[in-house]
Amino acid sequence: MGSVIYLNERRAQLLNDFNETDIVHYSDEQKRLESIRDGVESMLSLVSGIRKDPEAVALSSARFGAMRMCQFYGRAETMAFVGRCIDTVEMAEDVLKDTP
Repeated sequence: MGSVIYLNERRAQLLNDFNETDIVHYSDEQKRLESIRDGVESMLSLVSGIRKDPEAVALSSARFGAMRMCQFYGRAETMAFVGRCIDTVEMAEDVLKDTP
């Protein structure tokens, strides 16, 4: 049988375990990764416009990404990541559809 986890106590314990230097390091790493992501997306948009074939750019970049991720993380994690990406697109479309 499982044990009860008291969230207030657990949160305090996690905050004690996670010091400020870790937070700063995480923030810097997050900014670095966001910068790479934004740069790659900008380049892909540029190539899509220059080549006038956004489908070909999407397919080739998705193929490259899926193959590399599978090498790094394996099939299950790659499929889960792609699934979350699709979920995000569908949620964004639903929000835009319901916006007047």
